[in-house]
Amino acid sequence: MLPSFHLKPFLFLCVSIGLIGSSVALSPEESDFFETHIRPIFANHCAECHSATDGKTKGSLSLDNRAGWQLGGDSGAALVPGDLHASRLITAVRYKDTDLQMPPKARLHDHQIRKLEQWVEMGAPDPRGGEARQISETGIDLDEGRQFWSFQPIASPKVPKVLSTEWAKTDIDQFIVAKLEATELSPGPSIDPVTLLRRTYFNLLGLPPTPNQIASFLDDGSPSAFSDLVDDLLKSPHFGERWGRHWLDVARFAESSGGGRSLMFKNAWRYRDYVIEAYNADKPFDQFIHEQLAGDLMAKREQQLDDHRYNELVTATGFLALGPTNYELQDKDLLAMEVVDEQVDTAGRAFLGMTLGCARCHDHKFDPIPTEDYYALAGIFSSTKTLTPGNVSGYVRHLHRGTPEVATWQAHQDKVHALKERQKDTKDANAKEALKREIAAMEKKAPLAPKAMGVQDHPAELTQDGHVHLRGAIRSLGKQVPRGFITVAMRPDQSPAANPKHGESGRRQLAEWLTDPSNPLTARVYVNRVWHHLMGVGLVRTVDNFGKTGEAPSHPELLDHLAKEFIADGWSTKKLVRKILHSKVYRLSSNHTDSKAMLVDPDNRLLWRGNQRRLEAECLRDAMLVASQQLDTKRGGLTIHKFSAYDNGYQFGQILRRSVYVPVFRNSLLEILHTFDFANPNIVQGRRSITTLPTQSLFMLNHPFVMDQARATAQRLRSEFPNDSMAQVRQAYLATLSREPSSSEFQLAQEHLVGSEEELDGLTTLVHNLFACLDFRHAN
Repeated sequence: MLPSFHLKPFLFLCVSIGLIGSSVALSPEESDFFETHIRPIFANHCAECHSATDGKTKGSLSLDNRAGWQLGGDSGAALVPGDLHASRLITAVRYKDTDLQMPPKARLHDHQIRKLEQWVEMGAPDPRGGEARQISETGIDLDEGRQFWSFQPIASPKVPKVLSTEWAKTDIDQFIVAKLEATELSPGPSIDPVTLLRRTYFNLLGLPPTPNQIASFLDDGSPSAFSDLVDDLLKSPHFGERWGRHWLDVARFAESSGGGRSLMFKNAWRYRDYVIEAYNADKPFDQFIHEQLAGDLMAKREQQLDDHRYNELVTATGFLALGPTNYELQDKDLLAMEVVDEQVDTAGRAFLGMTLGCARCHDHKFDPIPTEDYYALAGIFSSTKTLTPGNVSGYVRHLHRGTPEVATWQAHQDKVHALKERQKDTKDANAKEALKREIAAMEKKAPLAPKAMGVQDHPAELTQDGHVHLRGAIRSLGKQVPRGFITVAMRPDQSPAANPKHGESGRRQLAEWLTDPSNPLTARVYVNRVWHHLMGVGLVRTVDNFGKTGEAPSHPELLDHLAKEFIADGWSTKKLVRKILHSKVYRLSSNHTDSKAMLVDPDNRLLWRGNQRRLEAECLRDAMLVASQQLDTKRGGLTIHKFSAYDNGYQFGQILRRSVYVPVFRNSLLEILHTFDFANPNIVQGRRSITTLPTQSLFMLNHPFVMDQARATAQRLRSEFPNDSMAQVRQAYLATLSREPSSSEFQLAQEHLVGSEEELDGLTTLVHNLFACLDFRHAN
């Protein structure tokens, strides 16, 4: 016979494995204790959320029958008879765990808690019968989910045959015309050469063509004039500045942290310059992904790695470190999870066009992404070190190698070290004090350490699979999940597990999966981003959301065709851009109106005309600086400056560099950027908002920057064309609107100049009005 103190655990074991029936014989004392003290607590404080009878089982836990607490909920058994420490129910009612406090509305009285503890110590005698009803682990049907268009494998559609063979010369045009012909529509007229030139310059460089560049293009009568122009612009270093900025929108680039007391990211500019140079070099997009997710790991694996390549790789991982983080958060476990959550969400939107952050607390409500897939990815980033310890946490930084900047910094460090050694060896008090002052002065003027923001893998013992966090709570752990990928985006015969080697986070394997040609999302998402920037609207208009709450593609076959060719072309952005620019659909006029087409397709989803292209904030600012010839075209480097005249908050200085180099702070932006819908640096934003607000017109009419650039442009025109009002008017239009004035515009401008008391004032007002007009703000 078993000793009496072993009877209750044995009884519990028998019940849990079905060795005894549904009723358990209890002593009168045990039954009386339960009915007097425990049942009222469950009925009055727990049944509202944990009653199988009423169909309310939050966390899949029911407490209105014995089998309910034995089976437990999402986190396992609610209690272990005889063991207070292992009983989650006791932990919850004690209110000592910030992530597990029940009942949630109000703590039980101390005497009630003591009765529950006493009951568990007795072996949790419970006379109730009944069966627990547990919610299934997940209601997501992955096979059904794979039928959604974006999770289908990228197809290789045949180029359709069309009737309009004279118009549709390229594959792109044939896909477009095929849909138009199916609805008995036809493409509208093309734009004139000058408008085409302006559109192409802004699309590729983010800058307007100068009057000389306009004249040169119009004078070139060769059939290859436009093709030659495109090739020249793709080679320009300004291409990377324009297209790098597009990616910086996606990478939520900023030079401060936001959150709490915003910290300066003094080395964030290195990531910005890395992106710009990557686009200028036409770095294959698959390689671009690998470097941003796992550049530090590549630096360890690549053979014969030179200093430049090393610096590039560790800088690329700034992509994972640039998020809006509150480094002052004192709950360091929560802070670490918040960073991981932001990294998962950013990677999901940037590369997959999926809103993965929705699955942190529960299965995704719309897309076939179970919460286990979220934590499979979270395990990869939890095994990655982003933060450094401290009361105010810091971030990982990689010291650059082999540059003049490094040599200067190291020389300064050596001098300071030598002074400190002298101070340590000096016995004379006055000499010590003098050295102390000298060291302080040296440290005050120390050059910025040549380091890049980034990440690195945790030590081997910390790179491991993580757990599901129940309801997203930090310390409420569920089952362990192998590190891996999004199951629905893989074939049924593929394993979603990353299977990293011992001591690896899994970031390298994640990059490999993202860039595998069988991945149905990555190439589609990026090709659609490129189309959006060139055509004004994406084939999928929700460029960051390819899930069920996003929009379906207007031309799914064309999207797959371009994605397949993009991969076959070595993931080359420039080849893709060139291909789209050489299509006829790129040249369609946005001013065309057709009553039938407007009735059939008012949103222009079939692309029977061009889309209006409003210039972004940076283009407006840079175009004014080009007109005044004050634009500083210096490339790269640190551009954070102290106070200046035009902005409140952070004080920017009169920066005349391209707008891509203007500092971006999460709590303060240059006013023109804020006014004209600059990307929100707190989120992935592949498609900027387009607003029409009175403040925009008021800015163009009254802001000192606009007025200064108008006067500087007028002074230049007066200097270059003295006493020649006709040339001044003509050049003013070419410099601002990239076209000649119409006869009526020319006449009005002349009359204005003649009626002005001062020539410079009249010319300044003319330029100012051109800056403020709608034509200046568009590239149609």
